[in-house]
Amino acid sequence: MLAVVIVAAGLEASTIRHLALGEMAVRADQIFTGKVVGIASQLNARRTGIFTFVTIEVDEYLKGGRRNLLTLRFLGGEAEGYRLVVPGSPVFHLGEEVLVFSDGGAGRIPTVLGMAAGKFTISRDSPTGAPMLRRSLAGLTLESSDGVPKEPGATVSPEPASLDEVRHLVREALAQ
Repeated sequence: MLAVVIVAAGLEASTIRHLALGEMAVRADQIFTGKVVGIASQLNARRTGIFTFVTIEVDEYLKGGRRNLLTLRFLGGEAEGYRLVVPGSPVFHLGEEVLVFSDGGAGRIPTVLGMAAGKFTISRDSPTGAPMLRRSLAGLTLESSDGVPKEPGATVSPEPASLDEVRHLVREALAQ
């Protein structure tokens, strides 16, 4: 089988506006933690694009939501021998624990807010067992509100790394 790789207009990175976690919390329709239980990609009906669907078993909603299972959709993936690469798209793995800021809902299929910037992987701190967050911004160029690009391709967020800190930041942002 011949595999064809489609790279979105030859891009090496996608550019998005940098949002602080508090701003992301306000803009997100849903914020939740959970475990990835399903990943599937498929060609669209016209066979001109590929969408990936990620199903997450939700443990906790920090904002919005009521369902135990939530499916996210975003452009890119691999299906029927074709691959569509969208730089800056979030990458999920089966069994991975995540914190997601999502956009969409209320009749729309939700996606990840800010591409990969809205997805954090949860791991456990070795000495304490506390849940810690990390986020990959590979493939993203962040720009400030005045349009000035920030450091491209950073792999680790400079923002708080503990899940408890992010919970606190989200609650504060939503209380204002």
